Amino acid sequence: MKGSRVARRYARALLDLADKGNEEKWGAELERLAAMVEAPELVARLSSPEISEQARQTAMTKIAQRLGLSVQLQSFAAVVARHGRIGEFGAIAESYRDLLDINLGRARATLTFAIQPSDAEVARVVGGLEKIAAKKIIPTVRIDPGLLGGVMAELGGKTYDGSLATRLAEAKQRLAG
Repeated sequence: MKGSRVARRYARALLDLADKGNEEKWGAELERLAAMVEAPELVARLSSPEISEQARQTAMTKIAQRLGLSVQLQSFAAVVARHGRIGEFGAIAESYRDLLDINLGRARATLTFAIQPSDAEVARVVGGLEKIAAKKIIPTVRIDPGLLGGVMAELGGKTYDGSLATRLAEAKQRLAG
């Protein structure tokens, strides 16, 4: 999901309000709230024109309270609801995470292996990516048996392909001439 300008503005405002050391906690709370609000049955209900603005705000506040969110996130949820942006919560959470990663000098990478890798294998790949990016890498591991072996890493819009399937395809092409 690509964040909209509005989502980035809300995310930036929330990040600016976050107390030093609470940024991660608020991000986790925002992710939980977004996951709840984006549930199909709830998003349809909350975006219905039959519900008044006041009822929408009250519902968002109650959802935030039931999730055990901090007072600041409860208030934030009410503000987003008051401005009719409930449908943007997923994009706001994604934008917040992206901005926080930038502020903390981190990057996210998707590592795709043919089989479940050991912790040492993941650490070795992450170490290499950290040297390339000069940032701390937060990996997401996926499994794709079609790779046959090796690993593919996606980082910052670039794909680093060290898979056996690609190497075999390259060798076949070289041999075919």
